[in-house]
Amino acid sequence: MNTVVRTLRVLRRMTAAQIVQASIYRGAWTIFMVANICVPIISLLIWRTAIANGARLPIDERYVTTYFVLLSFVTMATSSWMAGFLAESIRLGKLSSWMARPVSLLLSFVANNLSEKVLKLIALVPMIGVLWWIFRDSMNIPAGPGRWAVFAVSIVLGAILVFTIDIMIGALAFWMDDVTALAQAREIIAGVLSGAVVPLALMPDWSRGFIDHQPFRFTVSFPVEIVAGGLSGHELLVGLGIQAGYVVVFGILARLVWAAGMRAYSAVGA
Repeated sequence: MNTVVRTLRVLRRMTAAQIVQASIYRGAWTIFMVANICVPIISLLIWRTAIANGARLPIDERYVTTYFVLLSFVTMATSSWMAGFLAESIRLGKLSSWMARPVSLLLSFVANNLSEKVLKLIALVPMIGVLWWIFRDSMNIPAGPGRWAVFAVSIVLGAILVFTIDIMIGALAFWMDDVTALAQAREIIAGVLSGAVVPLALMPDWSRGFIDHQPFRFTVSFPVEIVAGGLSGHELLVGLGIQAGYVVVFGILARLVWAAGMRAYSAVGA
């Protein structure tokens, strides 16, 4: 327990320090978030136009609108960008200095992830609020707090899942000279299978079994589906169970890969 409390205290201080450091570039965060929200807005307008012109889709206009209004928030809240930086730290021997410190290099990446998300969401949330207000009459808004609470839990689980996948990819640098191609391939595959490009509800019927249960769905699409509607109470519980299961499985795999890599690691000063 003392170790956990100490780790959380260190994480809090590291995150606060990272926020102060990263706040220097608050203008850049705003520009990044404008770019981040533009794609969902364009997709929203395209799909609403298609529906207005008689396109027969398995989802209605309210679902589409709610989905794309929330999409930029969910993708940012669950995102991770540390695979390349972790691989670089391993490849260039920067990991060596962290081995002599009382905290892990991974904890610094957690702090960086949290700090940047705080600043980016501060810039992004007002934009989403404006978008929400514009389309307020065409959105599914849960009446009670229960579904919003489930949404928040799912966001946290999705963020952990993405982060552990990034650890696995970045840690492959213990054995590979360059993991850039793997990281880019993961981003492309995840963009499609997570629902960040097209709602998974629009995928063909023959793919439903795979689409509904593959891990990337639970990084973006599933949290949005909780608010957008279409999921019964039973489906919510099953979905959360599968999501938590993926978090445990990938967490264990990431820990095993990291531990094996640390045993194999050698660099100047290591």
